[in-house]
Amino acid sequence: MANCRVRTGPKPKKPGVTYFAKGGAVPAKSRGSKICPAGKAWAKRTFDTYPSAYANMAASKYCKDPNYAKKSKGKKS
Repeated sequence: MANCRVRTGPKPKKPGVTYFAKGGAVPAKSRGSKICPAGKAWAKRTFDTYPSAYANMAASKYCKDPNYAKKSKGKKS
């Protein structure tokens, strides 16, 4: 047991995930928001707590589908 060595110092770093966009590396945190500003505004008006999973799902659906949440209640004749 006299030749037993204990490794000290910093641990070797594992390679991180790198996203490539148009010829350059982009850090993982600066991917950008995929929800349009109109969708965010609609979700803030519609839901009591906006930063929630359900509100974000509805806001992204609002941005993708032009007829989503338009006249959803319907008018009585």
